[in-house]
Amino acid sequence: MTADSFVILYVEDDELVRESFADSLVTTERRIVAVGDIASARAALRENNVNLLITDLNLGDDSGHDLAREALRENPKLPVIICSGHDAAEIVRSLGPTAHALRKPIDVGELEALIERIARGS
Repeated sequence: MTADSFVILYVEDDELVRESFADSLVTTERRIVAVGDIASARAALRENNVNLLITDLNLGDDSGHDLAREALRENPKLPVIICSGHDAAEIVRSLGPTAHALRKPIDVGELEALIERIARGS
C-alpha cells in the first residue's frame, strides 16, 4: 500500500457487517479504517487523513448524522456516505453537496461504484 492511499473511515456498530464490508472494500489503492463507535470514529478522523467517511446513520452511542456534521465542519469537502435502512435523503441534503445516501441492505456493487466515482473526483 502506498503512502498516498485513499483512506476510507467506515463506521458501523454491527461487528459482523463492519468486518465483512471492510474486507470487501480494501484494495491495493485503499486503506480501510473500520470502527464501531463514535468515539473511535472521532479519534480516527484526528489520526488519519481520511478521504471518505462512510457511516451508519443509527449507531449505538450516537448518530452518524452528528458524526458527519462534525467531520464536515473540520473538512467541508470531505465526501460522506450515509447508510440507513430508511430514507436518508433529507439528512443527506442537510449535509451538503459532498454527502450521498445508500439504503440498507447495501448492494456492494452500488457501494463500490459510488466509492470509485468519489475517488476519481478527489
